[in-house]
Amino acid sequence: MTKPINLKEQQNTKISKAPSEPFFIAVEGPIGVGKTTLTKLLTKKLQARCLKEIIEENPYLKNFYQNIEEYAFQTEMFFLCNRIKQLEDTQQQKLKEGLSVVADYSIIKNLIFAGLTLKADHFQKYQRVFEILTRDLPQPDVIIYLHGDVDRLMKRIALRDRPFERNMSRDYMEKLSAAYERYFSFDIPKPSAEKSVMGYTTPAVIAINIRDRDFINQPSDVDYLVEKITETIYQRRKQQC
Repeated sequence: MTKPINLKEQQNTKISKAPSEPFFIAVEGPIGVGKTTLTKLLTKKLQARCLKEIIEENPYLKNFYQNIEEYAFQTEMFFLCNRIKQLEDTQQQKLKEGLSVVADYSIIKNLIFAGLTLKADHFQKYQRVFEILTRDLPQPDVIIYLHGDVDRLMKRIALRDRPFERNMSRDYMEKLSAAYERYFSFDIPKPSAEKSVMGYTTPAVIAINIRDRDFINQPSDVDYLVEKITETIYQRRKQQC
């Protein structure tokens, strides 16, 4: 395995390897934006462990896209409980052992989706449960926020042809994309307790429009993002010194 470079040594050079200290990165964005694909590429490039969210195992998901109002609460609670368990395991088995992690989701997506799909009274209850259950979860050091136009996202969703996504409406995708944009433009909250691996209570955000980058066919685009990530981590740790 290639030895990770020292962050201080790479300050003025092109970055193509992992930071030398553990980190936690989350890739976020609306459905179809390419989160899992990028997560796998970054995991390999940064010599980290991969954390993938559970999707297909949600027994309510197919019905959810057929009748969002009827199945929203069950769907969101299933996702919340499963992601909490994943992040607790990641904290104990990887982060606390000094292993870096790249995840294809952040727990904050639960609030974005729930705010979009739940009735007001259900969302208030959900928020209270969310705040209690996520209080001690690890927070990402960096969130990669992927976004793109809805036409592009709909084409990607159709191309991968997941059975439970076939009834997904364009209206839902437009609202979801808008909710993500509002959140990452204005409303990144500070988690209530647990700090990130690097000691910050608010993740740094790197926004990428998928129109401008082709991570699958252009390896240089992955190198560009790794450089941005590494420089962001370096500058944050420098501020802590």
